[in-house]
Parts: sequence; C-alpha cells; structure tokens
Amino acid sequence: MVATHSQPRHFVAIDMGSNSFHLVIAREQDGSLQILHKEKQQVQLATGLDAQNVLSQEAMERGLNCLRDFNQRFSNLDQAQVRLVATHTLRVAKNREQFIEAALAIMPYPVEVISGHEEARLIYNGIAQSQVLGKHNLVIDIGGGSTEVVLGQKNTPTHLSSLRCGCVSFNERFFPDGQITPASFREAQSAADKQFASLSKEYFSGNWDLVLGSSGTVKAICDAIQEDHGDEVITLTRLKQLKLKLIRYGHIDHIQFAHMDNKRTPLVPAGLAILISFFRRLPIEQLEFSPGALREGVLYELAKIGQYQDIRHRTVDSIAQLYHIDMPHATKVRDTAMALFEQVADEWHLRPHARLLAYAATLHEIGLHINSRALHKHGAYIISNSDMPGFSEALQQDLTRLIANHCKKPYELMLAELEPNHKLTLIRLLCLLRLAVLLNLGRIAKAPTLDQIQVIPDGVMLVLPSHKRKISLFMKDLQREQKQMATLGMNLRLVSSLTSHSDKPPLEQEDTQGTITS
Repeated sequence: MVATHSQPRHFVAIDMGSNSFHLVIAREQDGSLQILHKEKQQVQLATGLDAQNVLSQEAMERGLNCLRDFNQRFSNLDQAQVRLVATHTLRVAKNREQFIEAALAIMPYPVEVISGHEEARLIYNGIAQSQVLGKHNLVIDIGGGSTEVVLGQKNTPTHLSSLRCGCVSFNERFFPDGQITPASFREAQSAADKQFASLSKEYFSGNWDLVLGSSGTVKAICDAIQEDHGDEVITLTRLKQLKLKLIRYGHIDHIQFAHMDNKRTPLVPAGLAILISFFRRLPIEQLEFSPGALREGVLYELAKIGQYQDIRHRTVDSIAQLYHIDMPHATKVRDTAMALFEQVADEWHLRPHARLLAYAATLHEIGLHINSRALHKHGAYIISNSDMPGFSEALQQDLTRLIANHCKKPYELMLAELEPNHKLTLIRLLCLLRLAVLLNLGRIAKAPTLDQIQVIPDGVMLVLPSHKRKISLFMKDLQREQKQMATLGMNLRLVSSLTSHSDKPPLEQEDTQGTITS
C-alpha cells in the first residue's frame, strides 16, 4: 500500500500599491513558507488621480491589465488562498468601486482597501518575518502615495502612522517637468517636514536599536549610496551628498546609476526629499534597508504561520526539515559544540557568536542531501545559495565558511581575505565545531568525552580520559585533526587526565606511552 501525502498549501499575496503592484506566490513547506514566485509591475496608479481624487480610466486599465497578468501566474493552483490588499490611491479614490468591480471580474477574490494604520502594521510584520529586530525599532516605508512610519518593540508594532507624502505624488507636485533644482527640493522637503511634524512625541525619543527603511524607493537610494560609498548605510550626510549630485544632473532624464532600476529612477528625487526630511525631523543617525515589506506581512498572516522569537531559528528549522537532516544526531553535535563553547567562550571572546556556532552545528550535514562525498562542499553551496530570512549577508557567509570547513582539510582561501580579528574568531569557532563533529563521529550510542578543554596561548589543550585503549580510534582522529588545525595556526595540545592531575604542570608532563601529549 502506497502512503498518500496531502497536497501542499499555496498562498498568494497581491499588494496593489500607488506606484507598483506586487505578486508573491508561496507554499507551506515543513512549517515555513517557501517563496515560489515574485513579480512586480510599475502601474503608477497614483498618477491617475486628479485634484478631486477621481481615478482616471487610463490608470484603472493599467492596474486591471496587471491583475490579468498576475491571475495567469496562479490560476491553475488548486485551492490557493489569495489575498489582495490596496493602499493609498484606492483609499482616497472616489470612484474606487468601479475599479474593484472590474478587478472582481478578473479574479474572484475581494480587494481589501486597507487603512493607513493597517498598512503600517502589515509592513512592520513583513519586516519582522524577514530579519531579526532589536528591542526598539523605527521603520519607514516610502510608498507612491503615502509614507508609513512605525515604532515597534521586538516583533510587535506599538505606534502606527500613515503620512500624506509619497514618491509618486511628490514627484508630480514638485518635480513635474523632470527638472531637479534646489528650489524643488526645498519645497518638497518643506511639505514633508509638515507631515513628520504631525507624528506623536514617541517618534522623537531617538531611543532605537534599529532604524529600517523598506520598499523600492529606499532600495533605490541604497543602490545609489552603494555606488558612491561602497556600502548601503544611509546617513544624513550621504543623503545630502546624493541630493547635490542629483541637482548637478539637473534633470531626471540625466540621472545615471549603474545598478538602479531605470523605472525607479524618476522617483528618486521625490523619495530623497522625503527621506532627508525624515532624518532632519527625527533624531536619526543612520538607516539600513530591510527586505521585508507589506506583501510579506500579508503573506505570513494569510498562512497563519506564527513568528519565532528569533526569525533565524525558524529559518534554520525549516532548512533542516527541507533537507532531511538527521536531527537527533545534529542535536548531539550542537550540544557538544555548545558544551565546549562554554569552557572557552570568555577567554576567546566568542559570546556574541554563540548562535552562529549552534546554527553551523545543526546544519553541518546538510550536504548529505546531495551525497556523502564532499558533503562539506555541497553543504556550503546549499547555504550560500539559499534564501535565509533573518540572516544578513555577512552572517550567511560566515555560516557558509563554517560548514565548508567542518571536516577534512580546511579551505584556507575561504578565510584568507577576512579581517584578522574576524578570521581568528571563525578559526576558533571552527575548532569547536570540528571537535564536536569528531566526538560524535560514527553515530555511536556513547561518544568519547573530553575531561576538559583549556585555552593556551596558541590554541587549546584537550584533557582526555586516562583510559587510552577505550578511545584509541578517537585518538587517531584527534592526531589527524592536530595536523589539519595547524594549517590554520591553531595548536591542539593533547594530555591525559592522569597527567594533568599530577604535581607537575600538565604541559610539562611527558606521556609514558607517547600517544597523548603533543
């Protein structure tokens, strides 16, 4: 009899923004969401609003044509759960019911025109599903017709605001002919200042662990700053420098950035004016881009998949299930690694990296999903090419390095380009990970143990049980490991517990059988 498996659940989120419409299709996979398809079209719905907030027929047709395209992407999915949300433009459009009726004829799902506060809440939840948040967070999302500003504690939004300033509406008001001048920036910033001044006093405390920006406008500004400065960190000084650069270009058609989306370029001056005002009005030192946005918030709420306290735990658990990792064994290796970690963490200054070691130990055998030969290389490839919500690019690269080097000869070139302190930290973590793997090699019921591990100036001293015959195979493994770690400048000194408890200092003792002391 062949076992039958229930069909995976599929979820579709459509974000009908004032500038772009976004489609995300996902399926539930081992308790998490696996993104199958993402797509966006620049509809610029907001450009169709007149002074009386009546949406033009041309703008409606652009939106409806986009929905027809989106519908073809998922219409063949059985029992897909679909949610369509519309934001600022349809909030204010007096003839929105005409558009909603036409949309219903294209796909049989209701269009939810959400409030500004609901939009802000979903944006924050989308960010919380995409990265690890601090204790106190400030989020800004510059949309086409409105800007959402949110305060939150950890994964919970606490203050929600939606302001009447957006990159499409400001572009039409202050940069209508494409000219970029100091005067147009002054007028745009002055209008934005009035909006940010209306925020409640909580927004002006400056007590934030993270300041984040989401969606396309902030991403475009990050791309421009990356091109000029080599990183994407946004500061007021850098924003002002970018403003002067745009003024020198003089016209939207003359803007040139190698990595910026050409369709987004005309909206950058308006978005930049809003972001400069945000920095000037609120006490902000720097801002980082977040990949999460409204559509992710809609998607996870639709799927009713709860949040972990740390989004990275969910990511690691999901990957472990997806690649059928032997979790009982992975747990043993992780527990062993963390037990070793506790003995050296303070002297080696490793406390901030405890989770990285735990993640690497949990996923170290992920390469077995391909085959056991060169599993460390297969594992590194999988990790480096996976979508890992909650992991920064740097953290994902470090996890890749640990898994690539958890066994066999360390791949020195993966570590050679690192800053010296960073390299030393990873070598120390590698030492603990490799020892944990050795101690659990072969999946034996009772693994050999180390009586103690002590930091020495150039490495660690491992204190081994005195009954060497019972651990003879483990001793051979350790002696091979001595040579491997020596290539990274890490000395593994091996002594027996009998030797280490004698009257002489353990490192000066000679082992009578010549097999333990290094």
